[in-house]
Amino acid sequence: MELEALQEVYGQVQKLGGSLIAISPQLGKYTKQVVKKHHLTFPVLTDEGNTVADSFGLLFTVPAKLKEIYLSFGIDLQRFNGNDTWELPMSGRFLIDNKGIVRKTDVHPDHTIRPEPSEIVEFIQSLD
Repeated sequence: MELEALQEVYGQVQKLGGSLIAISPQLGKYTKQVVKKHHLTFPVLTDEGNTVADSFGLLFTVPAKLKEIYLSFGIDLQRFNGNDTWELPMSGRFLIDNKGIVRKTDVHPDHTIRPEPSEIVEFIQSLD
C-alpha cells in the first residue's frame, strides 16, 4: 500500500528537514482507521468533497465498470467519502521547499503509475 511505503521513508524525510502530509477524500472517521491500521505517524488530512483536488484539476469520475469492480471488493466510495459522486483525485506528489515554492510535481491519471517513495528522499538530498 502506498501509505505504508511512504511511512517507511518518513523518518529519512524528517532527518533531512522535510515533512510529509497525505490528503484523502475519505471522511475523517475512515481516515483515522487507516492511520491506526497502518501505524502512520505522518498527518493524513481529509479533503472532504474533493474540494482541493478539484481546485487543482485533479479530479476524475470513476467509470461505471470500475465502480462495479470496486463494489465487488467492498470499496464503496459513497460510504467512505460521504457523497454519491464517485469522484477520486488523481494520485500525485508535490514537493514544496521551505519557502513554499513547488519544486517538483508528479501526477498521473493512471493510479497504478506512482513514483517510488525513495525518490522523495533522493530529491530532498538533491536540494542541498
